[in-house]
Amino acid sequence: MCTLTWWRESAGSYEVYFNRDERKTRARAEPPRLREREGVSFLAPIDPDGGGTWMLVNERGLLVCLLNRWHEEAEGIMPARSRGQVVMEMAALENVPAVEERLRLEELEGVWPFRIVGFDPVGERSWTWNGRKLTVDRIPELPLCSSSFHYAEVRIARRRRFQELCCAQRMGSDLLGLYHSDTEDNPSPFTPRMLRSDAQTMSRSSVKVRNGNVTWTYLEERPELTGEPRRFETSLRSGGPAGGPPGE
Repeated sequence: MCTLTWWRESAGSYEVYFNRDERKTRARAEPPRLREREGVSFLAPIDPDGGGTWMLVNERGLLVCLLNRWHEEAEGIMPARSRGQVVMEMAALENVPAVEERLRLEELEGVWPFRIVGFDPVGERSWTWNGRKLTVDRIPELPLCSSSFHYAEVRIARRRRFQELCCAQRMGSDLLGLYHSDTEDNPSPFTPRMLRSDAQTMSRSSVKVRNGNVTWTYLEERPELTGEPRRFETSLRSGGPAGGPPGE
């Protein structure tokens, strides 16, 4: 239950936007903060339930996103490892080709189906694990979506809205930010900023990578999407952190 978009303004610069949708019973995630793995600084939020993350970016300009493939999950099978832990293991990697190499070396048996999208200053690539086989994807039409509820209908609705808001005009951060905040005046399972009886958009992230500098704006949604979200901002530069810890 997530929505992912991105755009590239110029060589070496890109922006990624991600709405994380989750069950209302799931523990509140820890906002992104500075972490380190194998001597490499990176930013990531943490999912307390799974112990991993759905999104991270490191000082090398590598960003990795995770979308669950709920419509391919087998009922009654308990995962041996969370998908978010697979993402966390990529925190120190150099670039997109290194993500592919790591995925091919990973023991993914027992991990539920997922799509991982990797970005670096040069380009992006997507991989799908269907529970049995890892494949390299052709990057599909934006936005990329996942949903445990009527996946096909949700994907159609969110792509339609993306075309209405973004593709009729020049792509840019303002339009993508508008899209990811959109409820069409009535949040539902089909809107980018999603709400249903058992789940909702829990956070909205925008990450900008420009010439070695990384900035992450994280909006933590209130219950039922009421009121203004809590805002956290943190940053990172090539070779180490820039500025202090995130704050409201």
